[in-house]
Amino acid sequence: MLKLLQCEFIKLKRSRFLMIGILGTLIVPFFVITRSVINCVAKPGTAISLFTLYDNAIMFLMLLFAPMVLTILSAWVITREYTDGTLKNIFVIPVSRTAFLTGKLLFSAILAFLFMLISWLEILVLALLCGIFLPVTELTLPSCLFFLMRMLLGGLFLCATQTPFLFLAVRTRSFMAPLIAIAAVSLVNVVLSNSPIAGFYPWSASYLLVAGRLSGLGCPRGVSLAVIAVMCIWGIAASAVHFRKEVF
Repeated sequence: MLKLLQCEFIKLKRSRFLMIGILGTLIVPFFVITRSVINCVAKPGTAISLFTLYDNAIMFLMLLFAPMVLTILSAWVITREYTDGTLKNIFVIPVSRTAFLTGKLLFSAILAFLFMLISWLEILVLALLCGIFLPVTELTLPSCLFFLMRMLLGGLFLCATQTPFLFLAVRTRSFMAPLIAIAAVSLVNVVLSNSPIAGFYPWSASYLLVAGRLSGLGCPRGVSLAVIAVMCIWGIAASAVHFRKEVF
């Protein structure tokens, strides 16, 4: 399994997709910091709040950027096996289809946590740099650790909500279907983010759970977790069943 994961990272490294994905994720913290600095300069006496920085970053990451970047990278990793015709050769060696698909799912999960950790670290570093010239409040170790836990939780929910797009990639053998699907999902995320039914929509519910805003919309926490879990399990099961039946 470790060798399979190493192969996936090598593929992305050679194609420079991984670097492009990381740079795309770095846009969100930079944008959030820039907006806070502009507001602080425009309104003398206003301080930059670390809580506001992380809250805004989590919102943009969970609702828009992170799902799209992860879907693009994960779908590319899967569909490339079809376009390059490597699956016929891979299964000649002692690698089961279950292990192969599990490697793809684990790789997607690693990317999710990696992007969230990088975003957390970038905000912290930029906040420390801004603190040299501008007042930054709540910049304490407990606050940083609190948001580290939130970011890791966000990575977990990103993993769970990515499985339907991985199934689309396996089912259609195409890069376009997951891309179109995540674009539609992201648009609905923005529309439903403050809606009473947002807690029943897995992708917006993930953000609300991480941000701690679910209770204000009247949706039970258990219901949202159940919806996310069911969708995650369905995505994994559907991918596994279809992949095992495929003929290469």
